[in-house]
Amino acid sequence: MNDTTTPPEPSPSPEALAELLDAERTRVFQTITSPWPHFLLSVVCAAAVWLPDTGMARTVAVLSVVAPGVWILLRNGALARAGTVYADDEEDADGPADPALASRVAARMLAVTNVVVSTAVAAVVLFLPLGVLRIVLPALCLWYAFDLFRQSRDRRRALAVIERAEGEPWYPAYRSRIEARRAALA
Repeated sequence: MNDTTTPPEPSPSPEALAELLDAERTRVFQTITSPWPHFLLSVVCAAAVWLPDTGMARTVAVLSVVAPGVWILLRNGALARAGTVYADDEEDADGPADPALASRVAARMLAVTNVVVSTAVAAVVLFLPLGVLRIVLPALCLWYAFDLFRQSRDRRRALAVIERAEGEPWYPAYRSRIEARRAALA
């Protein structure tokens, strides 16, 4: 008797799929919002806060905390789309079924959160004494330097995970599903 059933399509383990989706998100998010502009801005602001003009120093301090928020607002749509494309199906079971709606909801949530946080931090910076800002902004610059190293390490790890997954038999099916999600958002 001939068995005409086709073997089931290979599928990744839930852990492997979650790791790959996380790696893809890391790679895409770092492409959309590179850490370098934030680091360079923090270096300039950490130096400029020492200007003798108090008004200019305070303006630079506010700029240093508001500019990253504005940058994220400008990249908001791309971040939300990428988050929707690379969302884990099991994680998103309680969210909207329509990927375009999910992307819009995520974009609005990100925008509101970003505006609230940027406004709150800017208000705090406006009322801090200049002496404190002259300590905090160089510390922020050091934090951004640490963040550069951390994101570089995360990117290398993500690329290794993606490269490892490309050799798996289930990878073409995964890519076609990601491309279908991307097309649904277009």
